[in-house]
Amino acid sequence: MANNESLNSTDVYNIIENTLNDFKGIHKSLDWLSYLWVLLGVVGMTVNALFIVAYSRSDNLQKPAQKLVNLAVDDFLISAAATFLYSPAQIIRVGKSVCLTSIFITNIVLIEQLLALVMITCDRYIAVVKPLLYPQIITDRRIKVVIGLSWIAAALIVSHNCLVSNTWKSGSKCLFSDIISRNGQIVSVVVVLTSGILMCAVYIRLMLIAKKHLRQINPELESTVYTEMRQQLRIMKTFLMVVGAFLICWGPAALRLGLSITGINTNFTKLLAAVDGAFLFCNPIMDTIIYVWRMPEYRKDFSNLFVNLQCGTNE
Repeated sequence: MANNESLNSTDVYNIIENTLNDFKGIHKSLDWLSYLWVLLGVVGMTVNALFIVAYSRSDNLQKPAQKLVNLAVDDFLISAAATFLYSPAQIIRVGKSVCLTSIFITNIVLIEQLLALVMITCDRYIAVVKPLLYPQIITDRRIKVVIGLSWIAAALIVSHNCLVSNTWKSGSKCLFSDIISRNGQIVSVVVVLTSGILMCAVYIRLMLIAKKHLRQINPELESTVYTEMRQQLRIMKTFLMVVGAFLICWGPAALRLGLSITGINTNFTKLLAAVDGAFLFCNPIMDTIIYVWRMPEYRKDFSNLFVNLQCGTNE
């Protein structure tokens, strides 16, 4: 029994490292993914533009999609940044100013999207916990002010990372992890993971509260309240799916930054650097799929919009 050797953590790490070394240079063969980012960006812009147009032209969609339209705008801008800024900076070797500009604009929209999800979570919490005070607390003016502050906060955060703490070196590839300091990477990972986990926990808690309220309501005597509560529950499920998609799409980037912070630089991290952009830029498309699936109002109004466009073209 004493002669039996067990694998320790170092042995396991060496086995993984040797396996990844068999694929040495795999990240270089995935440079073509930058072109995939462009394709994803074009698709993301298209589907979110259609959602925004359907929202602006439909009275039936105004109320259920009111909180989603800001996310759709963010997703459209993320897709546009992927298509016209971030992806070309990977395909073409660019200088420091162009690289930092592309990362600056792209990350402002990404951070604002995260802040928008947090704001929507707070909105849903107030709607369920304090429904009677909701109209007084959440007003159109306050919504606009908070949205404006979120853009300012995103710009300040990204400005520090890109202008103050960047570690740009001549010949560096235009990747966030390559030019942002270790402290900036740590802050990014902590903020993304903490926000995502907390939002999931809040939505799960709110859905439990809403289901408890539904069981206490007599649908025959209080049909209006019952219908409103069911709609709130449906909206919360939709936002929970959006947050889940956010975590899935941001997961590879957060993992790569985490490995970079710890000093681990293997072929696996290089592979993550090649594919994490595809996950990030899939997020706007996944969000729209969730909207279509969860919102019958959008499916109906989009079909009407498409028919009207066809009729206008035929005329």
